[in-house]
Amino acid sequence: MGVRRHLTALAADGLAEQVTCARPGPGRPPAGWRLSATGMELFPRRYDALAIELLDELSVDDVAAALARRNDKQVVQYQAALAPCADLTERVAELARLRDHAGYQAEWSYGENEALILTENNCAIHRVAEHHPAVCMQELSLLRRVLGPEVEVTRLSHTMAGDATCTYCIRPRTDDAE
Repeated sequence: MGVRRHLTALAADGLAEQVTCARPGPGRPPAGWRLSATGMELFPRRYDALAIELLDELSVDDVAAALARRNDKQVVQYQAALAPCADLTERVAELARLRDHAGYQAEWSYGENEALILTENNCAIHRVAEHHPAVCMQELSLLRRVLGPEVEVTRLSHTMAGDATCTYCIRPRTDDAE
């Protein structure tokens, strides 16, 4: 009963789920428990090791091409999500939400002189970027492409340079900035 109580509590928190085990033969199939998708994320994942190993097998040009293709796909996804946004502030807020959902613990705030600040408190690709710094340039390119040519995006801080966060200043482009 103690185990069942713990399993029920884990299920209530969305960390475990009851499943029916397929078993041939008469009688009611036995029930079991497994971690839910949310529960699995509590345990270490090493997706970064796989990505690093695969990228290490490619030439510099092939890595650049693969990252560019990934960036192109993300641009399309992000632009679709930002399409309904009425102004730059809404677009940056939605962009922060998307980046937060992607694991960057992103948030946005108002800066000075019509600037908006996008802060990524976690680098979801840090280990990959340590081995392949071109990933970071793709991240900056992604933000610039998604927000469009009428917007200036400047990196203010960078975790790969030793800063605590990656922070971007986003503002409407003026004629002087071109």
